[in-house]
Amino acid sequence: MKIKIFKSVRNFFLIIFIQFLRFFFLFIPWRIGTTIGKFLGYICFYFFKKEKGIIYKNLDIVYKGQLSLKEKEKFAKENFKNYGIGLVEFIKFTLWKPEKIAGLVKKVEGIEYFEKAFSEKKGIIAVTGHFSNWEIIPQYFAYKGYNIGVIGKSLFDERLNNIVNRTRQKGGVKVFDRDKISKDMIKELKNGMFLGVLVDQDTKVESKIINFLGKPAKTPVAPVLLAQKFNCYLLTLFSLRMEDGYYKIIINKPFDNIINTAVEKLAEKYNNEISAIILKYPYQWAWIHNRWKSVEEHRG
Repeated sequence: MKIKIFKSVRNFFLIIFIQFLRFFFLFIPWRIGTTIGKFLGYICFYFFKKEKGIIYKNLDIVYKGQLSLKEKEKFAKENFKNYGIGLVEFIKFTLWKPEKIAGLVKKVEGIEYFEKAFSEKKGIIAVTGHFSNWEIIPQYFAYKGYNIGVIGKSLFDERLNNIVNRTRQKGGVKVFDRDKISKDMIKELKNGMFLGVLVDQDTKVESKIINFLGKPAKTPVAPVLLAQKFNCYLLTLFSLRMEDGYYKIIINKPFDNIINTAVEKLAEKYNNEISAIILKYPYQWAWIHNRWKSVEEHRG
């Protein structure tokens, strides 16, 4: 009972804090806001000890303990800045019109793959990860007129969940619950929807143990199953934050012959493509998540 009351009080003050941030950043220009976000992220490095420990642990796993404590501290500070920017930008997204959000994207590579699927009225399962500001991807393509949906997990507080989903939906993005496949989602896929799915975290959904960043990790396989069942294209895509603060969206080539390829092989392909961009731009990925938790618990 005490725990439930504590969580209720905590969530109440969290919502108040978020509403305060929305009011504060209403009057702050985007560039100044992202600078503030970097600073907030830097400050969080010193207070979020548990999360910092997870980053260090993940770095040890991926880089095989070759980074010194000083190198891990430097890495984590830059990584926390990434979270600060993402937080400020999403708060701005709750306030901005769709065209202003889409205006942050200055380049798109691989748009021909979307255009081909669109012309064929064929759905796409677009696999991505918690990389830079991933929320900008569906917003951008929905604004450009594509039929876009995303799969997401319901958050721990209904009020916060409503804020997040309203922000996504106001631009025309359809939001589907991660824990249940709805008839509406199936209907939309059959009608050529492009569905975004995040697969770079250790979750309770149907998964296989497949290498991620070179280490065995619990990997969701729903994207493969959906693509095979509904004859959709399967590909990866990412939002990359450029040096000027604007974004480039990278759409990779759809996988070949997915119907006759093993589920594990296809999941391995998207894990490899996600791993490649993380290694190229490591500060922009969410190292704060305990990615290898299930595998470690099984071994332990």
